[in-house]
Amino acid sequence: MSTPKKIIVILMGLIGLSLLGLGGYEFYSMWMENQKQKADLSAAGEMLEFERRQAQEDLQAMQAEINEYSAMNIGNDSLMAELEEQKQKVQLLLEELKTVKSTDAKKIADLKAELGVVRNVLKDYIRKVDSLSRINKTLRFENDSMRARVEEATAQRNQLVKDKAVLTEAVNRAAMIDVDILSIKTLDKRGKEKDNLRKISSIAVMLQIAKNQTAKVGYKTIYIRIRKPDRELLSHDASNTFRYEGHRIGYSMKKDIEYKGEKMTQTIFYPVNETLLPGTYSVQVFIDGDALAEGNFTLK
Repeated sequence: MSTPKKIIVILMGLIGLSLLGLGGYEFYSMWMENQKQKADLSAAGEMLEFERRQAQEDLQAMQAEINEYSAMNIGNDSLMAELEEQKQKVQLLLEELKTVKSTDAKKIADLKAELGVVRNVLKDYIRKVDSLSRINKTLRFENDSMRARVEEATAQRNQLVKDKAVLTEAVNRAAMIDVDILSIKTLDKRGKEKDNLRKISSIAVMLQIAKNQTAKVGYKTIYIRIRKPDRELLSHDASNTFRYEGHRIGYSMKKDIEYKGEKMTQTIFYPVNETLLPGTYSVQVFIDGDALAEGNFTLK
């Protein structure tokens, strides 16, 4: 081969190699670009999946928070209904997030936007709930304090009532007339003491009324009840009654006296016109509606 032809072949070879090198470079560049795009797509997919999971976690946190506040007794039905509505929205968003593909960038963006709206609304509701909760706690504290004060005042009033009752009883006792039964005698028609049942014509009860400057003075009635051994009342008339402890009870005999606060002795007689029984008789003395003395005597 001549020299000019060799030169042409060499040149053609060099040109081919150059073209081959350029094609390889172009192919390499395109391959690198493709790899880069794949990497970018993978990174974008991972980012979208991260955002989806983050949104899901936020919704689950919101759901737990709503459940916590829903369990509170804040006494506001309308606010609790609004919280329940937001709870339903959160549940729907969660279900939607579970089904959305991580490559659906638009859907994830829409759900994130909706999540932001729900979050803002929930913040407002939670602020209201917290405010009501604080108010309720304050009211409960005030109610407890008021209840404690009322209970204390009631206890004080009850104690005052008890003290007044004790004082009143003491005053009443101090004002009561002291009476002693000095003697109980069974007498015949001549006024002589007899114990023969057939000869007794009267029963004489001698009383001593003590001095008492605090007792109310004036006219008073002494009532005496004599009960037979069979517990029946000795009485000439069943209509003879007086008031004692809110009831009308019968008496055997009575006597009106004028009491001046000084010591005095009184004898009251019961005329016997019925058959007496052997046994023990009881005697009770009343003045001003108070039972003041008791005694007994026995007939054989």
